[in-house]
Amino acid sequence: MCAVTRPLAAVPDLEQELDGLYALPLEEFTKARNDLAARLKQAHQTEAADLVRALKKPSVVAAAANRLAREEPHQVVALLAAGEQLRDAQQRALSGEATADDVNEAAVAERDALRALLASGRRQLGERSSAALLDRLGQTLRAAAVDDEGRKLLERGRLTEELKAVGFGPLEAVKPTRRRSSDEVARAARERVSALRTELRCTSRRGGCCAGAAGGGAARRGGGAEASRRRACRGRARRGRGGAPLPALRVAGPVRLHRRTAETDGAN
Repeated sequence: MCAVTRPLAAVPDLEQELDGLYALPLEEFTKARNDLAARLKQAHQTEAADLVRALKKPSVVAAAANRLAREEPHQVVALLAAGEQLRDAQQRALSGEATADDVNEAAVAERDALRALLASGRRQLGERSSAALLDRLGQTLRAAAVDDEGRKLLERGRLTEELKAVGFGPLEAVKPTRRRSSDEVARAARERVSALRTELRCTSRRGGCCAGAAGGGAARRGGGAEASRRRACRGRARRGRGGAPLPALRVAGPVRLHRRTAETDGAN
């Protein structure tokens, strides 16, 4: 009578097996994953075996993040909490329920938690640590902290690839924009009008100078000095009173100047 081979018992705790898998050094991951998939298949757990065999080997950055989740769980929890608070502050700010200061305060807390984790990551990586690697690790940790799926994977130490923040990301640069006072607006308008008038006078003078130059040799002999004077005049017109360069304007005559002046006065 032939003996019937009984199937292996089901893997008692697949989650524990997976935790152990992702805790292994990267060079051991692939063999251990395939061994686990084979065990599952022999136990007639075909679906689980297929899922395990399809698991990707973590990248160097993902593996570093997973190690932090196992060895520095308190720091990871602090980052995830700070990321959740930052995301909440962002959403409330977009709906007008939080101020820029609220968002910035949450961003500072998130940044401090991330900095602490990166310091631990630098110690763990040792000689393999580099500025580029730490930068990629920081991006992955930061993205995981504000993404639902990324949070779950980081908490379990099962990231397989680098993450990058999408959408708004941490709104660290949210600051109230300083609005110019009415006096500043009026002063800028006056300086603009003054610059336009100066350019108009220079345009008129250039016309007179050209007519004089056509009349005799004396004007031609003084052309060098006149050219210098015209360049200086144009420079004063472009700078205006405030010292800031102004775009070149082609002034057609008093009508255009009057229209621009009226528009500027109306804006005040």
